[in-house]
Parts: sequence; structure tokens; C-alpha cells
Amino acid sequence: MADDSDETVWRRVTDGDARAYGVVWDRHRDRVFRHLVARGTTRADAEDLTAVVFLELWRRRGAVRFVDGSLVPWLIVTAQNVTRNARRGRRRYQAFLAALPLPDPEPDPAERIADRDDVRTGRLRAELAAARPVDARLLAMTAVEGFTVSEAASVLGLSESAAKMRLSRLRARLATAIDTRPLTEGDVG
Repeated sequence: MADDSDETVWRRVTDGDARAYGVVWDRHRDRVFRHLVARGTTRADAEDLTAVVFLELWRRRGAVRFVDGSLVPWLIVTAQNVTRNARRGRRRYQAFLAALPLPDPEPDPAERIADRDDVRTGRLRAELAAARPVDARLLAMTAVEGFTVSEAASVLGLSESAAKMRLSRLRARLATAIDTRPLTEGDVG
């Protein structure tokens, strides 16, 4: 079958030979693909458009024209038409999207929470800056670094009871600074 002209193979297609259509596909898909890429179509779009060209070949199987027994001219012209249609459709779609009205801006609820947290964070930082350096280090070692109160006290040269008292007082000041009352829905702090 490889020595047969496209016209001969196409007669087999129209007579119901499904394998003959595969022969046409195998013979010409790369040529159609290369033509589309050479005309500036992206490789991904060229793959899709190649499939559309062969879909058109099947859809219009009764109106296919041969030039010297070859389907290539018909496929190339169809590829050009399919490309034009795809570009026109893309332009229409872009124009449609551009014509849509923009939605009204909605306030972002996260901004209210962020604003509240910024205030709380600012108060927390101010209170930590005002704390004694040994108390700030004690808090960092126990809350951030994961040391026990006993271990942190030993490193800082404090007794364990003194470290517990310092932490208790610092935590109370921090709780007052950030106002730990429970928030209700819609409350911004």
C-alpha cells in the first residue's frame, strides 16, 4: 500500500477501509505540522490544528480534491484556513473578555485581620523592647528555643524560682499589651 498514490488510498477510505485513513495520517501529519509551525503557530497549537485539519479531511471526505494524485495541497490549504479560523476565534474571545465589565472591588476581610494583627504585633514588640534584656532572653529561650525553665535559668545564671517569677510577670505584661479578650465576628480589635 506504501506505493499507492493518495488518491488510490483515499478510495479505500471512502470504501470503508479504516486502516487506509491511518495510512493517510501517517503519510501527511508531519508535513501539515511542519507547515503550521513554519507559519508561526506554536508547537502546542500546531498539534491541535493538525488534528483539526485531519478532522476536516474526514468531515469533508466527499469533497476532497487531489493534485497529481496527492492530498498535500488540499491539506495545506485546509491548514491555512483552520489557522485563520483559530486566530479569528482567539481575537473574538479576547475582545469579548475585554468588553466584560470589571467586577466591583470587594474589601478583603483578611485586611481587617491583618490591620488588627499589625496593631497587636506592634504592641507586643513595644512591650518586648521595654522588657529587661534578661527577661527577653529568658522568654526567647523557653518559648522559641524550647528550653525548659530550669535549663534557661541555669544558662542565664538565675534560680529556677526567679526565672519562673520573671516569666510570669513578663507574660502578664504581654497579655495586657495585646489584649487577649476573645474577638467576636466582625471585631477588628
